[in-house]
Amino acid sequence: MQQHVHAELIGGPEDGRSFIIPAPEADLPLGQFTFPSPRDGESPCARYDRHDRRADGVWRYQYAGEPAVQP
Repeated sequence: MQQHVHAELIGGPEDGRSFIIPAPEADLPLGQFTFPSPRDGESPCARYDRHDRRADGVWRYQYAGEPAVQP
């Protein structure tokens, strides 16, 4: 069964944005992701890395820069 957790972005262009993401492995959400997704064709994309979990259970993702764009 797939679980979902609340997440918040810290820093970068999406600072303060919060949403729900899947947590397929024992309540542990994705380690990192780009926003918006590079497959959406938007550029630049901002990469966020899982940082920590607040006392209220919300996972926080720290801005980690813009990944290199592949031509």
